Amino acid sequence: MSVKKRVYSETGPDGRTKTRTVWRARVWTYPPHGPRREVEEEFDSKSAADTWERKQRERSRGRNLDLERTTLADSGLWERAEPVLRRRLAPKTFAYYKDGWNLRVLPTFGKMKVGSISVGDVERAQAEWTRESSIHTARQARYALSAVLRVAVRDRLLPSNPARSAESSKAEKQRRHERKVGMTLTPRQLDLLVETIRAMEGGGRYATMVDLMGSAGLRYGEAAGLQVGDLDFGRGVLVVQRSVSEMKKEEGEDLAPGYRREGNLVWGPPKGGRSRLVPIPQHLTAALLDLARDQRRDAQVFRSERTQYVIRGNVLKKRTDWKKLVAGLGFADFRVHDLRATAATNFLSANVPPHVVRDILGHTDLRVTNGYARPHDDALTLAAAALTAYSAR
Repeated sequence: MSVKKRVYSETGPDGRTKTRTVWRARVWTYPPHGPRREVEEEFDSKSAADTWERKQRERSRGRNLDLERTTLADSGLWERAEPVLRRRLAPKTFAYYKDGWNLRVLPTFGKMKVGSISVGDVERAQAEWTRESSIHTARQARYALSAVLRVAVRDRLLPSNPARSAESSKAEKQRRHERKVGMTLTPRQLDLLVETIRAMEGGGRYATMVDLMGSAGLRYGEAAGLQVGDLDFGRGVLVVQRSVSEMKKEEGEDLAPGYRREGNLVWGPPKGGRSRLVPIPQHLTAALLDLARDQRRDAQVFRSERTQYVIRGNVLKKRTDWKKLVAGLGFADFRVHDLRATAATNFLSANVPPHVVRDILGHTDLRVTNGYARPHDDALTLAAAALTAYSAR
């Protein structure tokens, strides 16, 4: 898109030459089919030309832009992708993407022509973002760029998505490797963690909550959002149909359909937007029955002692002194979210079919499920023992 001044010379009937100044506004469009074409108009003033050019940009919102000539800041791709991302992502994840776009992507790539952004550019930017902040922040920025360019590819504005093709940095790969090894608990270790919490004053409900996450694979927000009516003791299953997360009041002002806000709590569907059935671990039936007794169907299963409402993540960690607790038990750096990986690993170790584990965890791809499964230390010991027995034949 461009606005340029042009001066025309005209010779009148009297032979005198006159000049006429106009402002030409031009846009390049890419129809869904066919070659690129130009659309231009001439105006008597620059302001009129700018107004026409701006309206063309707003009307296209990234659909008909020549991305070989348009900078990322002027492309309107974020505005085009935003409704899609709001609908597809949880509010907190969308807020992370938006921050990554505004704070990292635009300052780095805003003045670059979209079509000139290469895989190498993205990899170098991610390395720089990692040095400036953290691996997590850099990854969120790359995910934001990839999500926006993915919309452009689907609309046939770009032939490929360089951010999707970019490889993770060495630091991120190393971090993933470190997180993948030794970050799950065996059933015996999980029992030790749960019983230690249960022995704390008023620790019963927290112990049951941790046990359910580590045995059934619920995310923290899903366990916190679990209601009495979701428990079906007759069938031995529970329905995961909602999740709750915490967001600052200034974040996520415009929530996607299906989400609602209560103060700084945001309620919505589980990750992926689909409900699922999860088996109730038999050893937890009595404890869950006790928590559900004499409660309304819409009451929270896990209720805070002070508010009798949602147990927030910081309350669980503070109430149990989580970091000190897991370090004292020999599970240093074990996170609450690692309880989900613990459940996945133990399901697979118990020879539960992988596709069943996938459905219990709410994944759509077995590769994601396999990514959650991590070897126990005792699994490595058993493998060494099996090799020794085989070698002695």
